Amino acid sequence: MLRRGRTLLICALTVALTAGAAGANAATVVNSPAPAPSQLVGQLVVAGFSGAAPSPGLLARIRQGKVGGILLYSGNIDAAGTAALATRLQQAAAAGGQPRLLIAVDQEGGEVKRLPGAPSLAPDQMETPLIARAQGLATGRNLAANGVTVDFAPVLDVDHGGFIAPRSFGPTALGVARNGIAFAQGLIQGGVAATVKHFPGLGYAQTTTDGGPVTVNATKQQLDADLAPFKAAIATHIPIVMVSTAIYPALGNTIPAATSKVIIGQLLRVRLGYKGVVITDSLDTRGVAPYDSPGQAAVQAVAAGADLVLEPGAALKHPLESSDAAYAALLQAAKTGVLPQPLLLAAYRRVVTLKQTHS
Repeated sequence: MLRRGRTLLICALTVALTAGAAGANAATVVNSPAPAPSQLVGQLVVAGFSGAAPSPGLLARIRQGKVGGILLYSGNIDAAGTAALATRLQQAAAAGGQPRLLIAVDQEGGEVKRLPGAPSLAPDQMETPLIARAQGLATGRNLAANGVTVDFAPVLDVDHGGFIAPRSFGPTALGVARNGIAFAQGLIQGGVAATVKHFPGLGYAQTTTDGGPVTVNATKQQLDADLAPFKAAIATHIPIVMVSTAIYPALGNTIPAATSKVIIGQLLRVRLGYKGVVITDSLDTRGVAPYDSPGQAAVQAVAAGADLVLEPGAALKHPLESSDAAYAALLQAAKTGVLPQPLLLAAYRRVVTLKQTHS
C-alpha cells in the first residue's frame, strides 16, 4: 500500500510540474508578436506521407512552415527506425527556423499499433487503473525514445457493440474513464502528449468514417452518458482532444462533427469548458468527402474551433495533396478574413504551447 501511495504521489507531482511548465510556456507564447498569416496557418496542419523517406517537397514545406505536424504510419518505418526519421523531420523544421514538429502515431495497443514495443496489452486487457497507467508509461517511454511526441490515444469511446468495440477500454463509461485516463496520464509521465478520442463518442457507430459517411443514431441521453470519459479527461488536463467525423443528429449536428460549431464550439469549448488543443480526425476520408473537400473541411474545422487539422492522405495516391490543399485553403481564408486573425492566433498559440511542453 505504501509503495502504491508513493507511486501515485510521484504521478501527481509529475502532472503538477508539467502543468506549471505549460503555464510558463503559454505566457511566453501569448506575449510574443503575432506571426504572418502563412506561419499561423502552417502550424495548424498535420500531414502524412508515403514510404519510408520524406520527399524533398515535404521537407521543403516543413522548412517553409507549411506543416506543423506529421502523422506516421507503419509504412513510414523501415529498418533505420523511427528515431532517425523523426530526427530528419525535426532537422528540416530547425533549418527553416520553424517551431519543432508534432510527430504523432496511433499507438493504442491491440489492433491499432504502429510501432513495435509497448503497449503490450489491448485496451480492454488493461483492467485496472494501475495496469493502464503502467502500460501508458511504458508506451510513452517507447514513443519518446523513437522521437514521437504525440500519441493519438487513448480511445475513450464506450463499447456498445459497434466497430470501435475492439479498441475500447470497456462497456461502461465509468470503466473507460477510469482506465483510459490512467493510460493517458502514464503517456504524459512517459514523455509524450496524450490524445483522447473520438469526441463526442463513436461507441454507437456501426462503421468507420474511413469508408463513408456515418450517422450515429443514438439518443441525446445515450450520447450525454458517453461524454463522461471526456469530461474526466478535461478535468485532468489531458492536452489534446480529437473530434470524430461522424454526424450526431441528437446533438443538433448535421455535418461531420470535426467541422461543426455545434460540436466543437458549443459542446466541447463552451458547455464542457475545454481550453486545450482540439484536433480533427482525418478530414480526407470518404466520411467527409460528400460534405467538403479537404481544403474546405480544414477551413470549416478551424472556424468551428479546432486547432489542428489532420490531413494525412492515407487513402490517396498522392498523400500530400490533401495537406497542401488544407494549407492553401486556410491561407486564403486568413487573407480574406473568413478566418479572423484572433481566431487563428488563439489556435496557433495553443499549438505552439503544446509543442513547447511536449516536443
